[in-house]
Amino acid sequence: MTRLLALLLFAGSCFAQDLPSLPHGCTEGSCYPATGNLLIGRAHNLTASSTCGMEGPSDYCIVSHLQEVEKCFQCDSRRSYDAVTNRNSHRIRNVIYLTDQREEKTWWQSENGEEKVNIQLDLEAEFHFTHLIMKFKTFRPAAMYIERSSDFGRTWKVYRYFAFNCTVSFPHIPTGLLRRIDDVICEHRYSDIEPSTDGEVIYKVLDPAIKVADPYSLEIQDLLRITNLKIHFTKLHTLGDNLLDRRMEVLQKYYYALFELVVRGSCFCYGHASECSPVAGVQAGVPGMIHGRCTCKHNTKGLNCEQCKNFYHELPWRPAEVDNPHACKECNCNKHATSCHFDMAVYIATGNLSGGVCENCQHNTMGRNCELCKPFYYRNPTADIRSEDACIPCDCDPVGSLEGGICDSDTDLDFAIIGGQCRCKENVRGTRCDRCKEGFYGLSMDNPHGCQACRCDPRGVILSTAPCDAISGDCFCKRYVTGRYCDLCLPEYWGLSNDMAGCRQCDCDFGGAYNNRCSMESGQCDCRPNIISRRCQDVEPGFFCMPLDFYTYEAEKAEPRAPTDQLPGAIKHQVNGNCIDFTLQHGLDIQEIVRRRRQHRQASRVWASRHRHRRIRQRKVYVEIVNRKRPRDQMITWSGPGFARVQDGAGLLFHVSNIPYAMDYNVMVRYEPESAEDWEAIISIHTVGLPISHRCGNLLPHGQPYRVALRHTERYVMVSTAFCFEPNIHYEISIRYQRLRAPQWNTNSYLLVDSLVLLPKYSELPGFAGRDPVAVHHREEMVRYMCLDSFMMASMPMLAEMCVRLICSISAIMHDGALPCQCDPQGSISSVCEKMGGQCECRNNVIGRQCDQCAPGHYGFGPYGCSPCDCNPEGSVHGMCDQMTGQCHCRAGARGRQCDQCYPQLWGFPTCQPCHCNGHSEDCDSQTGACLNCRDNTSGHHCQRCSEGYYGNPVLGFGEQCRPCPCPHYPGSDHYHGLSCHADLVSDQIVCYCQTGYTGSRCDVCAPGYYGNPEVPGGKCWPCQCNNNIDLTDPGACHPDTGECLKCLYNTDGPHCEACKAGYYGNALQHDCRGCTCNFLGTLESECNSREYCHCDRTTGHCPCRENVVGKNCDKCRQNYWNFGSLQGCEPCRCQPEHSQNPHCNMFTGQCECRPGLGGQTCSECQEGYWGNPALDCRACDCDPDGSEIQQCDRSTGRCLCKEGFTGPRCDQCNRGYHGRSPSCARCHPCFDLWDEKVKQLGERLRALKEAVHRLTMSGAAGAGNDSLQELEKKLQHVETLLHEEPLTSARTLDQLNRLAESLRKEMKQLSQRMDTLTEDTARTEAKNNKAERDINQLEEESRILNMSLIEKTKELQKFITSNFKELYDSMLKSYQESCEAERVVNGSVSGPHSPIVQSEDTRHETERLLQEQENTFRKSMAAQRKQLKDLENKVKELMVESINEKVCGSSRGQSCDTDPCGGANCQDDAGNRQCGGESCSGALSESMEALQRATNSTIMLQDIQNQLDSVSQRIEAIHSQAEEAKSKAAATLQKASNTKNHITASVDDLRKFIKAVKDFLNEEGADPESIELLANMVLNISFPVSLLDIRRILQDIKDTMANIKDVDTILNDTSQNLQLAQQLLQRAEKVKNRAAEVNGDVTDVKLNVEDANSKLALAEESLQKARNNTAAAEDSIKKLDTFLNLIESQLMKMMERFENLSTGVQMLENQTIANRNKAQDLRSEVSAIRKRTNRLHNNDLKEVERRYEELRDKISLLGNGTEDGNERAKKIKEEAEKLRNRATDSLQKLNALEKKFNRNKQVMTAKLDMLQDLEQNVTDLLEYIRERSQYYGFCS
Repeated sequence: MTRLLALLLFAGSCFAQDLPSLPHGCTEGSCYPATGNLLIGRAHNLTASSTCGMEGPSDYCIVSHLQEVEKCFQCDSRRSYDAVTNRNSHRIRNVIYLTDQREEKTWWQSENGEEKVNIQLDLEAEFHFTHLIMKFKTFRPAAMYIERSSDFGRTWKVYRYFAFNCTVSFPHIPTGLLRRIDDVICEHRYSDIEPSTDGEVIYKVLDPAIKVADPYSLEIQDLLRITNLKIHFTKLHTLGDNLLDRRMEVLQKYYYALFELVVRGSCFCYGHASECSPVAGVQAGVPGMIHGRCTCKHNTKGLNCEQCKNFYHELPWRPAEVDNPHACKECNCNKHATSCHFDMAVYIATGNLSGGVCENCQHNTMGRNCELCKPFYYRNPTADIRSEDACIPCDCDPVGSLEGGICDSDTDLDFAIIGGQCRCKENVRGTRCDRCKEGFYGLSMDNPHGCQACRCDPRGVILSTAPCDAISGDCFCKRYVTGRYCDLCLPEYWGLSNDMAGCRQCDCDFGGAYNNRCSMESGQCDCRPNIISRRCQDVEPGFFCMPLDFYTYEAEKAEPRAPTDQLPGAIKHQVNGNCIDFTLQHGLDIQEIVRRRRQHRQASRVWASRHRHRRIRQRKVYVEIVNRKRPRDQMITWSGPGFARVQDGAGLLFHVSNIPYAMDYNVMVRYEPESAEDWEAIISIHTVGLPISHRCGNLLPHGQPYRVALRHTERYVMVSTAFCFEPNIHYEISIRYQRLRAPQWNTNSYLLVDSLVLLPKYSELPGFAGRDPVAVHHREEMVRYMCLDSFMMASMPMLAEMCVRLICSISAIMHDGALPCQCDPQGSISSVCEKMGGQCECRNNVIGRQCDQCAPGHYGFGPYGCSPCDCNPEGSVHGMCDQMTGQCHCRAGARGRQCDQCYPQLWGFPTCQPCHCNGHSEDCDSQTGACLNCRDNTSGHHCQRCSEGYYGNPVLGFGEQCRPCPCPHYPGSDHYHGLSCHADLVSDQIVCYCQTGYTGSRCDVCAPGYYGNPEVPGGKCWPCQCNNNIDLTDPGACHPDTGECLKCLYNTDGPHCEACKAGYYGNALQHDCRGCTCNFLGTLESECNSREYCHCDRTTGHCPCRENVVGKNCDKCRQNYWNFGSLQGCEPCRCQPEHSQNPHCNMFTGQCECRPGLGGQTCSECQEGYWGNPALDCRACDCDPDGSEIQQCDRSTGRCLCKEGFTGPRCDQCNRGYHGRSPSCARCHPCFDLWDEKVKQLGERLRALKEAVHRLTMSGAAGAGNDSLQELEKKLQHVETLLHEEPLTSARTLDQLNRLAESLRKEMKQLSQRMDTLTEDTARTEAKNNKAERDINQLEEESRILNMSLIEKTKELQKFITSNFKELYDSMLKSYQESCEAERVVNGSVSGPHSPIVQSEDTRHETERLLQEQENTFRKSMAAQRKQLKDLENKVKELMVESINEKVCGSSRGQSCDTDPCGGANCQDDAGNRQCGGESCSGALSESMEALQRATNSTIMLQDIQNQLDSVSQRIEAIHSQAEEAKSKAAATLQKASNTKNHITASVDDLRKFIKAVKDFLNEEGADPESIELLANMVLNISFPVSLLDIRRILQDIKDTMANIKDVDTILNDTSQNLQLAQQLLQRAEKVKNRAAEVNGDVTDVKLNVEDANSKLALAEESLQKARNNTAAAEDSIKKLDTFLNLIESQLMKMMERFENLSTGVQMLENQTIANRNKAQDLRSEVSAIRKRTNRLHNNDLKEVERRYEELRDKISLLGNGTEDGNERAKKIKEEAEKLRNRATDSLQKLNALEKKFNRNKQVMTAKLDMLQDLEQNVTDLLEYIRERSQYYGFCS
């Protein structure tokens, strides 16, 4: 690839007219000199073998002029060509330029009839020749060939042969196509007869058709390299004169004539130079001349930069490439050598990195870079490698070194070599070889290895030092290693290895292992039974570690003890808590009456026996086992199946006989209180046998009671004193439970006792006891990780890893190993249990550590686990069942295993009531009581109403029957359109309730939205098929007879509203017809009624676009098109592919993306600030900003327009007459003008001399010379006369010719001498001219110095004026002397021998040459300017004032300024102001002014809308605050309702206690009918504070209020939506405002957005008003709810004080329960509806936000058009949209929170309903019991 790039650059250099260097110069890659015509400046080196008129005038004729009057002409080349005086000269130098100063063609012409002619160019140096161009005036040669020489003419090689007939002219030269680039062939394409003039011959050295693999190969270089070039013309085209006789008239027609010869080439520098300088001896200064010596860069040298500079041979010389200059690199000899050379072998060995080899290294260095020290020298570490003392002598010890003390010369850490290190013996080290190596000892001269090896075990020695002592050989062992050779571990360590410490600690577990010793090889500790792992830390599978509360004794399995049994603590008196409360409440009178009547009442023996049995059955147990179900996904706070419910004063006896280890244990009691009372436990411990262990032998438990308080806020308590227990001893722990500090035992007070736990006092175990740091650390770890505290509660805790390790150690010590799992094979899934605690993995509903029992509430233990009891809570006494059969304990009236069934013909489990069907049915649903199979056209829960289509009152007792409804006919007929009916008692008419689609008093008319003929039998009403796009409440929405849709809604159209109407698109079936969004500027004009209303495809919404306009909305041009908005559509960009980045352009302006340096709409011009030909190269003007008038330079020449006082191509130089350095150019002193005037006069005189010399050159010398020439001409004429008059063979003629020839020779000799003299005079004049120029420059310098001196003297004069006289006199004297000296210098400059006047003759030649160059340049520039002027004239002619006026001002053609109201150019109004355009004018100016006015108005309008939106936003914020306040009030009201609920709960508990007290009284022995009657009357006297109607009204108000509460969510949701809508409108308004500010010419979209903003603003106002109304309604609802809650609270407080008519209350509660269930169902429906509506609003809001965001993004992309500002605005709008979306998400979260709150309210209401149901049940039970007792006592005599 690199060589290919070089080839491309090389080929470009061959064919480009003027190829400059790359922009980076030569620093980053190759650079090349300019290519040009090698003939320029080398006219003296160009020769021709034949030229016409060299010896005298000769005639020639032009074949193509034979038909013209003048066909023959004269050639006189004796003198050089002059456009004025000698236009007939046709020397060879005429071919260098095509035309002369007058733009007339010049040419070289050979002698007539001469066929063998050659043209030769001799170059002063080696050049690279690229191609040759020859333009002939006559026919091209019939045969010719080109040859070259690269050795200055010593040898020649042919390039190419050209011939009309190659076979004849060059018979041995092959013809055909080139096969190789250096093939020599003959071709005939440039040798045809036609054309007769201006024919060309072009030869390219490198044919483009032949691919060059390597442009730098020797073959290519030899092919391009020339020093001489020769063109041989060998045959003329004779037009049939094949004999070409020597007759004059024949010869005059055939000759060679060449207009122009171009030899293109350059000095070739291999890419290492960008310019060339003249070769020595070649004069410079000729414009366009290509010089031959390269100005080398990249550290190269040579005529062609073919070598590297001296001392730059680090890399091989290579030609430069595009991206790599291949610069020669300086050799690196570290300042120890002054010369180097390149070695290719070294270069290859270093991986093509370095090939320089230093020569003659000094300072004891050697090596390729003088980087190594010589033998017996080494690198000085303190000196730089470039220092003279970089290498110093070696210093080695003779005992331990080798080879006579030689040392390493340098340091190489990679190979462990240190400079100065001596060559030591094998086992010796040190800089001087005076020490043994590490691992060796005993340095000795006799030992050939120096030292002997240490015998240390490498694993046990310290690595940081020598393994052994260098003298004795003793090994240095690691910390935990011992032995002379460090091959043993210390005790309690193992694993000798390469670790830092050598051996590792055994680290045996202090509990799992017997001691801390282990195997030195494997490290295995001595483990206890069933303990595994190296450190004895793990247990075997099937075994586990004991938890600290492992010895837990369940209270359910303890022996119950009555209060009077042997228990610790004193015995108290027992009382009934309910009797006490009843006595305190009702006084002692009732109690006394009851007791007196009991003493005097005797019952019969039968009743007495029954009474005793009943007392036995109803006696309260002192200890009751309470099983508790284990809820899923909740923490279990108890152990075992449940609790032992212990009565106040009773106790438990625990038997302990499984102590594993003799030590102290802490006794802990776990419990749960049933009330807020504190209890206490009195604990006593007794032993059945005597302790025999040493630990507990002297600590006999003496039965002393210990008291601990059982706080109702705690769940466990620990006895402060530890007790010593030992194995194989039976212990009895008796505990009495009683209320704390209570004087009596209350038989109605109970405590739930969970278990008794023995916690081992681990601090006395090995590993914990003592002050050993390890033991102290273990105790601290137990406290830090709260290992003991984790076992206070019954649930198994999540232990830290440290706790698990420590507790397993405790377990191993206490049990001498691990404990077996012993999982039950039926109840467990696996025989493996958990490591900590031993819990087996149980099957479903199985509990116990061993999975050996069913969980409470389950039964049927087996291989599949246990099944749930599922006891009906209403039909069973409790949720437990028999764990074998699963039978639940049923209440009275219930049956079945689960106690969930009524007896036959009853319903309403658990009340089981008889069916009530008003005599129309006997059966009813057993669950709901709903009657089944109602007869007589009845229906309803109790068959209490007529069926659909019938009316009447079928309730039992009214006697009415159900009759059919006449709507208009009766049910079952084909003319019945009703659903139901009823009899209006007021009007005594039957009112029908019609089916959907029917209306009228008899359902005989079609409802709105339906059509048909329902009046006739069989006629029906059908829905109008309008696709749900009409108002169903509008009678005129569709035709009542035909069903045709008349009033389509939602922008739909059609007979069935099935399509979107014109101007809309979408899905009409889904109410999704949206307005077409066509861009007026891109849509076909025929499809738009106005700028705002265009038609589009009614389904897809695609607009009909203009030509080359694309997009759904026709809002953009097709790719690579522009001019959006044109009536003809978009037009192609036409970006020039070679000048533009891509074919795209701006959609509105058509501006292409140009490459750097190019500009113009289509990139066809140079960029602003650049000049040149854009087809070739555009160069930066680079005008100096200080000296240039403007930064744009002349686009043709690149010359900058300079300010006054500046000059130069860049205006960065001071002009003549100014001094200083740019940009500080100051006008020279006025004396400069005087000298400058004299210099100008001298210049005029020089110019006159130059003209005189020119005339002399053209006309010859005056005097004798002129006479001689005239005489010669006469003689020549005489010769011609003789030749014409007499034959050439006459003697007389020959004699005269001899005489004339002799005289001509003499005169020619004289002329030659005269010419030599003139040449010498010219050379001397040129030398004098150069000297005069130098003197003039010196004079100018001296003038400048004089000016500066004058300025300084002026300053000094001012200083002298202010000083004293003495100083003034001295200064004046000094100035006078300096003035005299200056006068002398000036006089010498003017009148001396070296003055400019004397040497003006030498200056005239140089002046003439400069004038000639200026004249040529002027002629060329004038020709170019003349062409440009012609182009401008043509363009101006095309421009017409009338067309310009029509386009700009809107004027009409053919009207004058007076008659045309739009005016135009040069038109003025009455006030004298210019007049162009107007209101009714359609010109560009008027439209621009109108667009500007519209944009200004839109900006003002948008500002007003912005202000309005700001105020709307503030009002929304205020409403949002009000909604938040309303929300807070609702929360406070909810809290108040919750408090009321708690109060009601407490009141119901009191009621339950009261009912229970009544039951207990009735169950007491001796209750007589009188006592029961007395109690019943007291109960019946209790009255409710409100009536049944009041309670119903209050409940209805609660329901209504709860329904209003849900509107709060809707209000907040609507408010949030309105706030989002307003914010979106605000953002859209901001966007429209920015767009209006940027787009001045097109305000169509602005107007649309303004109207949209106005409509949205109205919508926002409407939404705000709705939000205010909703907020006010919410506040009213909350206030109303608060009032009702207060009323409810006060009335319920009164209601709980008294009870009236319990049976009436039971019926009322029953009815209320049914109503509450209905309300709960309604609440569920409402919650479901709210949730659906919330989800729908959420989805709709998010979709709306996303849709508007997409619209915003599309419009921003349309406005921004890819600009950076547009992207920034898009990013900003996207961020704002993200914020808006986040706010929407926050609002949704708030809605979710409100929904959760509503659910909580629902739960509260459900709890209240449950409470009411419990109250209903209690009252019902009480009523039933009273009724039963009344019947029972009714039989008493």
